[in-house]
Amino acid sequence: MSKHPAPVDAREQHKTCLVTRPAHQSAQLSEMLQTAGYSVINFPTIEIQAAPKNTQLEALTDHLQSIDIALFVSRNAVDYAFQYLDAKALPQRLLLGVIGKGTWQALQRHSVASAIIPADSYNSEGLLASAALQQIKGRQIVIFRGQEGRNLLGDTLVERGARVEYIEVYQRALPDYADGYFAELSAGVFPDLAIFTSAEGLINCFQLLNEAEAQSLRQIPWLLISERMRETARHLGHNAAIIIANSASDEGIFDSLQEWQQSQN
Repeated sequence: MSKHPAPVDAREQHKTCLVTRPAHQSAQLSEMLQTAGYSVINFPTIEIQAAPKNTQLEALTDHLQSIDIALFVSRNAVDYAFQYLDAKALPQRLLLGVIGKGTWQALQRHSVASAIIPADSYNSEGLLASAALQQIKGRQIVIFRGQEGRNLLGDTLVERGARVEYIEVYQRALPDYADGYFAELSAGVFPDLAIFTSAEGLINCFQLLNEAEAQSLRQIPWLLISERMRETARHLGHNAAIIIANSASDEGIFDSLQEWQQSQN
């Protein structure tokens, strides 16, 4: 839940924030930042695309009739899976699980409730700690994810005796920007801080910038959504402040940024 820290008005400091969320997921965070007085540069560093249609996806609702648990690792996993799933035809015994608040809200938009949520942190480790995923020997579990997603969740469930199947319903791609696009976005106003919501998006960013822009980016604070991303930042040569968000939700990112800004005053 949002802690709603005392507001920090970025207008007083003329702060500009780089938001790298995928285009279809950046509106709420950008609005929150702008309301707080930040100028926002939206520069998506990942493009989300539907996975190629195949017979497995076209028969998805029928396939889930024999599944015990279906887990969704992101809101994209929910939205792209429900391009094929009929919410009204899902078996009543099927338990649905999510990895975080945004994923839980995505299920709600499809009129489906989640029975399994993370026990503490909003990540694979938190979901694995939930009570419903402890005694699962012999259970059939489907994990909806993007192409080449992280394997920790499935590997751990297999170690606990479950039979696990990955179904990839979307894929991530490097955006195709014209040369000089970032320079146009940031003309005269280079960001004061940057928000990255995945290691892949962070790496992609450096493929989309020229060397001078990349070097400037290394000199400003970055807000990341997990401690795991800190290592990626180090490998990319970042040498300014790192802010780790309380959670990957828009509220978690915004509150963490506000708290950090307060600490700088």
